Amino acid sequence: MIDFEIRAPRSGDGAGIAVAWCDFAEFYQEIAPETFQSPRRDGLDAWLEAKLLTREEDRFVRVADLDGTAIGFVDAALARPHEEAERQLLRELALPRVFVNALAVQRGHWRSGAGAALMTAAEEWARACGAHLISLDTFAASPISVPFYERRMGYHRQSIVFAKRLR
Repeated sequence: MIDFEIRAPRSGDGAGIAVAWCDFAEFYQEIAPETFQSPRRDGLDAWLEAKLLTREEDRFVRVADLDGTAIGFVDAALARPHEEAERQLLRELALPRVFVNALAVQRGHWRSGAGAALMTAAEEWARACGAHLISLDTFAASPISVPFYERRMGYHRQSIVFAKRLR
């Protein structure tokens, strides 16, 4: 395993993050071209960098740095207890919890430990925030992400999202 530096994003990270984002898009297009598309590439570096550098109190964004280049990122958000949790069905709505919005690593660094290091950092942040749960979603047919989350990171399936194409 490579020892990545997990750090806050900074100016100049957009190019490396765009590679990771496009690598994921290409991979998922191979699996399900009817569901996934390639992101528009013109200005993608700047767009992603601006997203990563936006500071919000209940948001956690980190990049995996390898020799000065951002090769992956994680973006997570803290959800406070729902104001009407006592009327909801899910117990977790009464608790602080974290949702991972995105995790992406450049394809050349898959299975190198970068994704695990980013997720571990997000989990540590979640614990420090008092979160009782961390969750995420991923494409159910992914031969990469599903085993990563279940076997490597210890996550379990909690719900199923159904979809039906109407056109």
